[in-house]
Amino acid sequence: MIKKSFLFLALATTFLACRDNKSASTPSSGDTTTNNLQSEVAKLPELPSFVHYKNWEMGDPQKTQLILNVYKAWDGNMPGEMASYFADSANYDLPDGIRVTTTNKTVESKFRKWRNSYKETSNIPFSLISLRNKDLDEEWVIAWTWNKWSYTDGKKDSMLYCDNWRIENEKVVYFNSLQSRPSKPLSSKLDKIQK
Repeated sequence: MIKKSFLFLALATTFLACRDNKSASTPSSGDTTTNNLQSEVAKLPELPSFVHYKNWEMGDPQKTQLILNVYKAWDGNMPGEMASYFADSANYDLPDGIRVTTTNKTVESKFRKWRNSYKETSNIPFSLISLRNKDLDEEWVIAWTWNKWSYTDGKKDSMLYCDNWRIENEKVVYFNSLQSRPSKPLSSKLDKIQK
Protein backbone atom coordinates (compact mmCIF):
# COMPACT_ATOMS: atom_id res chain seq x y z
CA MET A 1 0.00 0.00 0.00
CA ILE A 2 2.86 2.39 0.79
CA LYS A 3 4.31 1.71 -2.68
CA LYS A 4 1.06 2.90 -4.25
CA SER A 5 1.30 6.10 -2.19
CA PHE A 6 4.88 6.65 -3.37
CA LEU A 7 3.69 6.14 -6.95
CA PHE A 8 0.79 8.55 -6.45
CA LEU A 9 3.12 11.14 -4.94
CA ALA A 10 5.66 10.74 -7.73
CA LEU A 11 3.02 11.01 -10.44
CA ALA A 12 1.30 14.00 -8.85
CA THR A 13 4.61 15.81 -8.36
CA THR A 14 5.72 15.08 -11.93
CA PHE A 15 2.42 16.23 -13.36
CA LEU A 16 2.45 19.45 -11.33
CA ALA A 17 6.08 20.13 -12.20
CA CYS A 18 5.23 19.79 -15.89
CA ARG A 19 2.37 22.24 -15.48
CA ASP A 20 4.60 24.73 -13.61
CA ASN A 21 7.31 24.33 -16.24
CA LYS A 22 4.75 25.01 -18.96
CA SER A 23 3.71 28.34 -17.47
CA ALA A 24 7.33 29.39 -16.87
CA SER A 25 8.25 29.19 -20.54
CA THR A 26 5.38 30.71 -22.47
CA PRO A 27 6.12 30.70 -26.20
CA SER A 28 5.20 33.35 -28.71
CA SER A 29 1.74 32.94 -30.23
CA GLY A 30 3.27 32.02 -33.60
CA ASP A 31 5.06 28.91 -32.31
CA THR A 32 2.44 26.26 -33.19
CA THR A 33 4.68 23.28 -32.44
CA THR A 34 5.22 24.42 -28.85
CA ASN A 35 1.55 25.36 -28.48
CA ASN A 36 0.48 21.87 -29.61
CA LEU A 37 2.97 20.24 -27.24
CA GLN A 38 1.70 22.35 -24.33
CA SER A 39 -1.89 21.37 -25.13
CA GLU A 40 -0.89 17.72 -24.95
CA VAL A 41 0.95 18.19 -21.64
CA ALA A 42 -1.97 20.05 -20.03
CA LYS A 43 -4.62 17.64 -21.30
CA LEU A 44 -5.70 15.02 -18.78
CA PRO A 45 -5.16 11.52 -20.21
CA GLU A 46 -7.99 9.03 -20.54
CA LEU A 47 -7.86 7.17 -17.25
CA PRO A 48 -9.96 4.19 -16.17
CA SER A 49 -13.18 4.97 -14.32
CA PHE A 50 -11.82 3.48 -11.09
CA VAL A 51 -9.27 6.33 -10.85
CA HIS A 52 -11.49 8.48 -8.67
CA TYR A 53 -8.98 11.26 -7.91
CA LYS A 54 -7.29 12.32 -11.12
CA ASN A 55 -7.63 16.02 -11.95
CA TRP A 56 -5.18 17.76 -9.58
CA GLU A 57 -3.59 21.17 -9.30
CA MET A 58 -1.40 22.86 -6.71
CA GLY A 59 -3.43 23.93 -3.69
CA ASP A 60 -3.16 26.80 -1.23
CA PRO A 61 0.31 26.56 0.38
CA GLN A 62 -1.11 28.01 3.63
CA LYS A 63 -2.94 24.72 4.21
CA THR A 64 0.42 23.09 4.93
CA GLN A 65 0.82 25.37 7.98
CA LEU A 66 -2.47 24.08 9.41
CA ILE A 67 -1.20 20.50 9.18
CA LEU A 68 2.16 21.47 10.64
CA ASN A 69 0.24 22.96 13.59
CA VAL A 70 -1.60 19.66 14.08
CA TYR A 71 1.72 17.77 14.33
CA LYS A 72 3.14 20.36 16.74
CA ALA A 73 0.06 20.10 18.98
CA TRP A 74 0.30 16.28 19.00
CA ASP A 75 4.01 16.30 19.84
CA GLY A 76 3.44 19.00 22.48
CA ASN A 77 0.75 16.86 24.15
CA MET A 78 -1.91 19.56 23.62
CA PRO A 79 -5.06 17.63 22.65
CA GLY A 80 -7.28 20.68 23.15
CA GLU A 81 -5.27 22.74 20.69
CA MET A 82 -5.09 19.81 18.28
CA ALA A 83 -8.88 19.41 18.43
CA SER A 84 -9.30 23.04 17.36
CA TYR A 85 -7.97 22.17 13.90
CA PHE A 86 -10.69 19.56 13.25
CA ALA A 87 -14.23 20.01 11.94
CA ASP A 88 -17.35 19.27 14.00
CA SER A 89 -17.31 15.81 12.43
CA ALA A 90 -14.17 14.09 11.12
CA ASN A 91 -13.26 10.60 9.91
CA TYR A 92 -9.92 8.84 10.33
CA ASP A 93 -8.67 5.75 8.50
CA LEU A 94 -5.73 4.54 10.55
CA PRO A 95 -2.82 2.29 9.48
CA ASP A 96 -4.17 -0.67 11.44
CA GLY A 97 -7.33 -0.71 9.31
CA ILE A 98 -9.59 0.91 11.89
CA ARG A 99 -11.97 3.74 11.00
CA VAL A 100 -12.74 6.28 13.72
CA THR A 101 -15.20 9.19 13.67
CA THR A 102 -15.10 12.12 16.05
CA THR A 103 -17.49 14.98 16.71
CA ASN A 104 -16.86 18.31 18.37
CA LYS A 105 -17.96 16.65 21.66
CA THR A 106 -15.60 13.67 21.41
CA VAL A 107 -12.55 14.88 19.50
CA GLU A 108 -10.50 16.28 22.40
CA SER A 109 -11.10 13.28 24.67
CA LYS A 110 -10.23 10.89 21.82
CA PHE A 111 -6.96 12.71 21.13
CA ARG A 112 -6.16 12.77 24.85
CA LYS A 113 -6.75 9.01 25.10
CA TRP A 114 -4.57 8.29 22.07
CA ARG A 115 -1.79 10.63 23.17
CA ASN A 116 -1.71 9.24 26.73
CA SER A 117 -0.27 6.00 25.31
CA TYR A 118 2.97 7.86 24.59
CA LYS A 119 5.55 9.52 26.79
CA GLU A 120 7.05 11.47 23.88
CA THR A 121 6.46 11.78 20.14
CA SER A 122 8.36 13.51 17.37
CA ASN A 123 6.75 13.99 13.95
CA ILE A 124 9.15 15.46 11.41
CA PRO A 125 7.23 16.31 8.22
CA PHE A 126 9.94 16.29 5.56
CA SER A 127 7.42 16.80 2.74
CA LEU A 128 4.19 18.81 2.80
CA ILE A 129 2.25 19.19 -0.45
CA SER A 130 -0.96 21.18 -0.82
CA LEU A 131 -3.20 19.89 -3.62
CA ARG A 132 -6.67 20.68 -4.93
CA ASN A 133 -8.78 18.13 -6.77
CA LYS A 134 -10.55 20.11 -9.48
CA ASP A 135 -13.25 17.52 -10.22
CA LEU A 136 -14.40 17.23 -6.61
CA ASP A 137 -13.31 20.70 -5.45
CA GLU A 138 -11.44 19.17 -2.49
CA GLU A 139 -8.40 20.56 -0.69
CA TRP A 140 -5.77 18.05 0.46
CA VAL A 141 -2.39 18.14 2.15
CA ILE A 142 -0.13 15.13 1.64
CA ALA A 143 2.48 14.82 4.40
CA TRP A 144 5.47 12.50 4.59
CA THR A 145 6.62 12.29 8.19
CA TRP A 146 9.40 10.59 10.08
CA ASN A 147 7.72 9.67 13.34
CA LYS A 148 9.62 8.62 16.45
CA TRP A 149 8.05 7.92 19.82
CA SER A 150 8.46 6.37 23.21
CA TYR A 151 5.66 4.62 25.06
CA THR A 152 4.85 5.25 28.70
CA ASP A 153 6.75 2.05 29.59
CA GLY A 154 9.92 3.47 27.98
CA LYS A 155 9.94 1.35 24.80
CA LYS A 156 10.86 3.30 21.66
CA ASP A 157 9.91 2.91 18.02
CA SER A 158 9.86 4.81 14.74
CA MET A 159 8.00 4.62 11.44
CA LEU A 160 7.68 6.42 8.12
CA TYR A 161 4.16 7.75 7.47
CA CYS A 162 2.26 9.08 4.50
CA ASP A 163 -0.61 11.11 5.96
CA ASN A 164 -3.39 12.41 3.72
CA TRP A 165 -5.44 15.28 5.16
CA ARG A 166 -8.64 16.65 3.58
CA ILE A 167 -9.52 20.18 4.60
CA GLU A 168 -12.82 22.07 4.38
CA ASN A 169 -13.32 25.61 5.65
CA GLU A 170 -9.86 25.61 7.26
CA LYS A 171 -10.63 22.46 9.31
CA VAL A 172 -9.59 18.82 8.91
CA VAL A 173 -12.57 16.66 7.89
CA TYR A 174 -10.74 13.49 6.88
CA PHE A 175 -7.40 11.85 7.62
CA ASN A 176 -5.86 8.63 6.39
CA SER A 177 -2.46 7.34 7.27
CA LEU A 178 -0.18 4.71 5.78
CA GLN A 179 2.94 3.46 7.53
CA SER A 180 6.13 1.72 6.51
CA ARG A 181 9.19 0.55 8.38
CA PRO A 182 12.05 2.01 6.33
CA SER A 183 15.39 0.39 5.62
CA LYS A 184 18.33 1.20 7.90
CA PRO A 185 19.98 3.50 5.31
CA LEU A 186 16.74 5.45 4.87
CA SER A 187 16.22 5.60 8.66
CA SER A 188 19.73 7.06 9.04
CA LYS A 189 19.01 9.65 6.37
CA LEU A 190 15.70 10.59 8.02
CA ASP A 191 17.40 10.87 11.43
CA LYS A 192 19.72 13.51 9.95
CA ILE A 193 16.68 15.68 9.16
CA GLN A 194 16.15 16.23 12.90
CA LYS A 195 19.69 17.47 13.50
